[in-house]
Amino acid sequence: MQILYRIIVLILFSLVYVIGLVGNGLLIFIVFRQKNLRTVPNLLVVSLALGDFLFVLFCVPFGAVAYSLEYYPFSTFYCRFENFIINLSLGVSVFSLLALSADRYKIIAKPLSSHANDPSNKLKIVVLFIWLFSACLAIPETIYSGIITEILAQPDNSTVTLIYCWSPNEHTLLVNHTFMIIRQILRLIIYYLLPFIFISIFYSIIAKTLFQTRNLIYLPKSSSRSVKNDFNNNNNNRSIGIELNTMNRKMNSNNHTALKQDLRTKKQLQARQKVAKTVLFLCLVFFICWLPKQLHDLYWFIGVLVYSSDWNLFWQINKTIGLILTYIYSCINPFALYFLSSTFRHFYKRHLCFWSNTTCHSSRKLIKFKNRHPSRQISITTNYQRRSSLNNSSTFYDDLNRIKTSKYYQQQSP
Repeated sequence: MQILYRIIVLILFSLVYVIGLVGNGLLIFIVFRQKNLRTVPNLLVVSLALGDFLFVLFCVPFGAVAYSLEYYPFSTFYCRFENFIINLSLGVSVFSLLALSADRYKIIAKPLSSHANDPSNKLKIVVLFIWLFSACLAIPETIYSGIITEILAQPDNSTVTLIYCWSPNEHTLLVNHTFMIIRQILRLIIYYLLPFIFISIFYSIIAKTLFQTRNLIYLPKSSSRSVKNDFNNNNNNRSIGIELNTMNRKMNSNNHTALKQDLRTKKQLQARQKVAKTVLFLCLVFFICWLPKQLHDLYWFIGVLVYSSDWNLFWQINKTIGLILTYIYSCINPFALYFLSSTFRHFYKRHLCFWSNTTCHSSRKLIKFKNRHPSRQISITTNYQRRSSLNNSSTFYDDLNRIKTSKYYQQQSP
């Protein structure tokens, strides 16, 4: 059973490592490669992907080794470094999602104030603040983490030595109930509850604004045809005819402008709704994946260590599910963007052609054909024009023969 467990753990960690590095790395590469993708939401998504990339790069392989060996084989320095990366990635993820939700709220609920200043400078400050604030929150966990060695007695009078990386690792802090309770409650509030509350408020206002905007779209009810019919009843006068033509021109131009505004408003509304849905999905994925881990930490550090509560099978399963979901979350965002965004899906298929062999193969054949046979394109175009002209002429002669064979033509002919 232990061997099967280690094999499953190694396979799971290997998949997370490969998919997380390729997916997040390609997402960062695509945004920085394409200038038209360097928007405020996409750059915040890059910040999110970079945090996940660091977590996968430095924590997943060493975590796989530690879980498969059932003890921590690395030094105290790497234990602290791993805790720093874990907390840094967690802070960058949750605060980037909070910034994305706030940006969607500002764009949709307050569109005039969102473009008052240069958004690029604001974005640099926001991203820098997210990383610095996350690093500051991760430093205490780094300082108080380290290697703990515990010797457990077995029923057969034998002993088992457990070596693992833990935060906090000092005995004076572990027995300090006030410190443990305050520490865990603060982590729960900062990394989970407050972002969840603010994101819920932002999206409640966004949903209300989008619903109102959808009902206020201008739809022209009058048309030039109705005005023309009203004027045609009194068209005995030349002045009325001139006035009719003038009114028709004005009405046509006004209707054309109004239709353009309608289409532009609908496209903007659809684009905003699409981006808002994507950000909302990323937020939901984060809160769902991190909920079992937050519940486990709250019960373990307060219930078990402070109040000596029972550790049963339910909490062991919850711990395993929380561990799996937190590692899966580090590689799930690129998949979400692939299925939710047609733009990202296009660039993913361009750079990873084995996801879409038919599309890439056909486009390559078309490019090669154009480069090798530029004259064939001209001949194809001229042949098409000749065929279309022949079709038009044959249609004309068919119509002429049809007229000649009709009864009216036979009666009129001498």
